[in-house]
Amino acid sequence: MRGKGTITFPAKLRDKYKLQEGEVFTIIDLGGGSFLLKPKVLEVDILSRRIAKSLKEDDFDIEEWLPIIREERKKIFQEKYGNIKTSGK
Repeated sequence: MRGKGTITFPAKLRDKYKLQEGEVFTIIDLGGGSFLLKPKVLEVDILSRRIAKSLKEDDFDIEEWLPIIREERKKIFQEKYGNIKTSGK
């Protein structure tokens, strides 16, 4: 572990589990000094994919809905993480 709490995973594990830089993890305290790191799946990403799939299947114009989806994602992100700056739009 580095000074700011950064953890480096061996390349073998990163490759095996397809972990990428910036991956977010949930830490589960198992007690007795043990803990579990689990890659965090953002519900927003799952919902965005489902919505996009439904819109395609129902022959909606995805370009029409993308701004709405992005705005909802921003709202949910802000509710969950507060006012942190990201490199995305």
